[in-house]
Amino acid sequence: MQCASEVMASFLWSSDDDVSNREPKIIEQFVQDVEDFSSQYGSEISVSYTAFNLRGPPSNFPDYGDYPQAFVMRTYGTWWDEAPSASKNYMPQNNNAYTSQDFVEVSFKEAVYPLEVSVFETYNPGALVRIWAFGISTSSWYLLWEGEPHYAGDTPRIFSPRIKLISDSTSIHINRILRLEFNHKLLPYYTELDAVLLKGLQCLDIEIPKSLSRTFDEKPKPFKKGQILDKVVSSNLHEKIVPPMPTAIQSEKFDTDTVLGDFQRLPNETILYVMKYLDIQSLCRCAQVNRHFNRLASDTILYREIDLRPYWYCVHSQVLSTLSNRCKFLQKLDLSWCGSRRKIYPSSVVNFLKDSGTELTHLRMNCCKFVDNMVLRAIVTTCPSLQELCLRSVVGCTEWGVLANLRKLRRLDLYRTDITTWAVVAIITSNPGLEHLNVGSCKMISSMDDVAIALGNNCPNLISVDFWRSFSLTPTGIRALGNCKNLQELDVGWCLQAGASGEWLGWLTGNELRKLFLGALRGICDRDLRALLPRLARLQQLDLLGVRAVTPDICDAILDECHDLRLLDVSFCDQIPDAQVAEWREQFPRVRIKRSYQTEHVNTAPNDLFLAPVLE
Repeated sequence: MQCASEVMASFLWSSDDDVSNREPKIIEQFVQDVEDFSSQYGSEISVSYTAFNLRGPPSNFPDYGDYPQAFVMRTYGTWWDEAPSASKNYMPQNNNAYTSQDFVEVSFKEAVYPLEVSVFETYNPGALVRIWAFGISTSSWYLLWEGEPHYAGDTPRIFSPRIKLISDSTSIHINRILRLEFNHKLLPYYTELDAVLLKGLQCLDIEIPKSLSRTFDEKPKPFKKGQILDKVVSSNLHEKIVPPMPTAIQSEKFDTDTVLGDFQRLPNETILYVMKYLDIQSLCRCAQVNRHFNRLASDTILYREIDLRPYWYCVHSQVLSTLSNRCKFLQKLDLSWCGSRRKIYPSSVVNFLKDSGTELTHLRMNCCKFVDNMVLRAIVTTCPSLQELCLRSVVGCTEWGVLANLRKLRRLDLYRTDITTWAVVAIITSNPGLEHLNVGSCKMISSMDDVAIALGNNCPNLISVDFWRSFSLTPTGIRALGNCKNLQELDVGWCLQAGASGEWLGWLTGNELRKLFLGALRGICDRDLRALLPRLARLQQLDLLGVRAVTPDICDAILDECHDLRLLDVSFCDQIPDAQVAEWREQFPRVRIKRSYQTEHVNTAPNDLFLAPVLE
């Protein structure tokens, strides 16, 4: 079987007699820009561990290890799913074994027909599960490759999976934008990407003769408008896009004489009970069986929880318009990742919320470009009963303060948004029942102390708070959290102004702490942790990455006394030798002890340029 480049080369050679003496132009190019991403370990005002490190050729390859010049995502393994702040999928039956957890979208200078995609992985490879290409001519996403996640071992690699040829029977499709999706549940530690190389044919508007199209034995069916029936949801949910069928065809399609066997004897209530366990794709296929099943599969009781994130690549405004007819009792909605490349308009979301959002209690719109001020106002006016609101990586809004009109919030996730200090404080003040708050990497919050003080004064039932990379948080703010007696999870990693001293650890009250992340807080020492130790009986996860003053003595005490401990990160802890880590791993097999390293300088921390926030 010929490879993709051979097939395309032979076609280009013979398809135009006027240029038959010319070789097809195959170009290789690295990423020119990063268009979007779901999360990153790095900061918005730094150069270390950020998605933008994917630009250009590799910086570290073939060196293997933890290098801040790479792109690193925020999580790894299953630890975040086991933390007190973990949240469940609204429709778990919608997800397969390797549902994507993160993505990054990159663009290249030249538009090409893709022949090969190479991903340079320099630390804990194996998280990549899908590669998508955005077709210029069709404005649609094409799946080039997918595979299950795996851990590829402690070795660098250039991962070049065999991609599909994106073509239909008449034409090929070029692109300059790729989206990579990741699932890192099987990884022992953070994965790091150094670069992405796209190899392709520089060709435009070339049609493939029918005789040649048979050679594309690997070609997938592209996800075009109107084909959600086969890939995601049936034409029933897409009736505004697919042309209506003639009446005669409809009668034939929904044949009332379809034999269903003994299943036909079941009462409607029983069939509906079975259908509620189906994913959207299976549910809507049931609607194609006959008129009876079509009526049952369209019942509003089946559409109380909707999760469209797995189908981000083909959900657009018309889908929301059609779904609104069935979501009259909708309580949970996840539109995360949807609306890429202007597939969903803000006005369509506003109309959907007005039609179907009055009973919403849970709403997720993570990484959604369509969220603007108009959508924020619609959330407030149409969803007064919201208990969970997740708007991770939403930027471009200026009227965040309107969310203070919500009064029943228990979970609020604003990671990487541009919300301001006064807006967060107003929301907290209006929602004393708040239990989970994520304001990590919110660069527009100029005084995180005010946020922490508002939590301490208004939210006595607070369970988790994430201040990740909040450079304005100081011990003054953390001290106010002592009023939150039920606090189980605290992430102050890379909150550098809080790291000059660790005395504030003694101010934390209660005995409920399960997760404590203190990454890069260099001023913390053994004395500070020892003062907290009596209240760490239930601790399960402890991150001490880059806490240079801690010694093996306090770690021995923590490992001995914290019997529920399952995760301990001592990467770049200068006082702890590798031999001690190896001994602990053998002595305490119940604990996963993490130790990052670099191949050339195993015991040295990253360069100060990458440890400190640097304005670009």
